[in-house]
Order: sequence, then C-alpha cells, then structure tokens
Amino acid sequence: MNGRHKHILLLTIAFVVFTMQVSAQNILINTAMIDGDALTPDNILAYQVHSTKSCLAIVKGTIRYRNSNLSASYSFHTKLNEGNTVFDRGIVHPQWVFSSPALQDLFLTYKMLPEGTYEYCVSVVPDNVLPENAGNTYEECIYHKPGNLFLINLIDPEDKAVLHEYFPSLSWVANYSFSTMLSYRLRIAEIKQGQNAVNAVMRNQPIFDGKSLMQNSIIYPVYAKPLLANKPYAWTVDAYYKDILLGSSETWQFIIADDSEKVKKSEMRSYVDIKLETGLNKIVVIGNLKLKYVLDDAKTDTLALEILNEKNKSCGLSPATLSAVYGDNRYTLNVAEGSALKHKANYFLKITTKTKQEYIVAFQYWNPDFVR
Repeated sequence: MNGRHKHILLLTIAFVVFTMQVSAQNILINTAMIDGDALTPDNILAYQVHSTKSCLAIVKGTIRYRNSNLSASYSFHTKLNEGNTVFDRGIVHPQWVFSSPALQDLFLTYKMLPEGTYEYCVSVVPDNVLPENAGNTYEECIYHKPGNLFLINLIDPEDKAVLHEYFPSLSWVANYSFSTMLSYRLRIAEIKQGQNAVNAVMRNQPIFDGKSLMQNSIIYPVYAKPLLANKPYAWTVDAYYKDILLGSSETWQFIIADDSEKVKKSEMRSYVDIKLETGLNKIVVIGNLKLKYVLDDAKTDTLALEILNEKNKSCGLSPATLSAVYGDNRYTLNVAEGSALKHKANYFLKITTKTKQEYIVAFQYWNPDFVR
C-alpha cells in the first residue's frame, strides 16, 4: 500500500469513528428534584430526562422495599426531545402494577407509602435508535428512609406513669386522614434489668400482644398474663392498613405501685453517717445516696465502694472510689446512673478505707422514674 492509499484509509476510519460518535445516543436521568422526599402520585414523575437526540422511548419506574415483598412499578411510552424532557401528569398516564391491592389503594387513593426503606429506580429504553445502540437501558436509583415522624401518638397512661390498678386503660390516636380504615396491634413487654423501653419491646416476649384491634383504646384484659407490682412495663402500638404496616408509635413505659408499701419521709434520710452504720438499719434510696464521712485520724483517706445484692453479687458502681480529707466530707452518689439496680430491691453498700476498715449501708432502691 502506497502512502496515498494509506492516507485515504486513515481518513476513512476517522470519518467513520466521528460519524458513530455524532450518532451515539446518550441519556441522563436527573432525580434530584425528588431525592429525599416521600413518593406520592403527585411527585412520582417529577424528574428530568436529558437526551442527546430526539427519540421514542419506554420509561419504567420501580419501587422496591428492603426486607419486604412490597413493590410497585409503572411504565409508559413517550417521546424524548433533544435536551431536557419533563413529564406532565395530565398527559402521561403510567400503567401500574402493585404487589397487592392494599398497596395500590394506599398509594393511589390515600397518596402515601408504608413505613420502611425503599429503592426507587427510573429506567429509560430508547426504541427507535441506531442498531449499535439498540437495547441500551439508562437507569438512575434513589433511596428513601422515612423520617422519625410518629403518626400514631400514645395518650394514656403517660410515659413513666405510676399506676395503682392492675387492669389499666391504654389509649392512642392515629393522625391519618383515613384512620377509620386502620387496625392496630398493641404490645406490652416487661422491661428487664439493663434494658430501656424500646429494647424491651423489640427483644422480649410480649406479656400481651393484641392484634387486629379496631378501636383506639383497650382495657388490659383479665385473660392476659397478670401485671405485677413494682415491675416496669413498656408498650407500643403499630397501625395497619389491611395487611400493610403503616407505622409505629413511640415506646412508653409504666409501673404499677404496690399501695401497701409507701415511702415514709422518716425513712428518707438526708446524709448517712458512714461510721454510724452497721448494715442493720435499712434506708430508702430514691436515685441518689447521700453519704457523710468524718475523718479525724488522718489527713487524707480513700474510700473504696461496692454495691452488693442480697446474693452478695456485685452490681457495679461509678465512681467506685471517693477521696476524703480531714474533717466533714459529704458525697452524693447517683446510683440510678452508676449501677444497674432493680426497683424496690434490697442492696448493701460496702465501704472500705485505706486502713481496711469496713462500713456497711443497707438500703432499698427506688427508681426515681416510678416515684411521684
């Protein structure tokens, strides 16, 4: 091949490559306008499609829930303009497919989706492009996790209520426009040591699990496992539209007080003189334990502290040591936060000095959340 023919061949190849680049179809989907917003029939098509060439296309949208079989999808044929294309809800009429009739009613009639994290993907497939671009699918996906907005509000008993009845009335309200169409699930679980109310409901076997409740209140039933005094309980309510979980309330807690046991003011001592205690006299401690230590035989001292239960097992305490100087020393221990103590249980505070002198303070612990 001579130089002239080689030059013509190179020009031909360059022309073909240039023609392919000019003819190439490229599509971008911009979902920024709806990213972060809950999807509704009003904003489901509020995205833009940018195309480098005018063409006909099939647009599809899919909503998929994580850890659930809930899904919805739509499709429609449309013409994409060169440049940006937006879709008018009055002109575009997607063909919908839902995983259940309940989800279809919920979304199209009541304009909302149930609780949970979902993925929303939009895809575009041109259907009148050059053969080398046929079958190309352009897709963009966004994720949405609903905010911490409780549309089911607990009413009574109030959070951390101290009750004096074993069959309390529990009530709530649902802030949905179609609340009359809902059913409810009420769960009550015992709060065990070291748990908060949310953990108790999530992890523990409910002592009462009322399902398919059609009313917004219930009196604790006589056939359920009896509620016991001095045990904290957590409760929460879930709302359902047919078989779909819409959302859940916050988790509150309550306790039933034993009226036969009252805290007498005479039992609630101010500061407990460590040197006068032998462990024979039990005091009542509500949250804080106040100690007095008179040091008169040294300039400084260090007190090592340990809380023991009735089985002589350590319950932990923070701080575990106290410093003392010559004279009258006063301390306030927040045992409600510094240790894991049970409401109305009996304990011993063991105090050891640097010279190995031991003092014992016997007390009954009352959780301040359950004392009026």
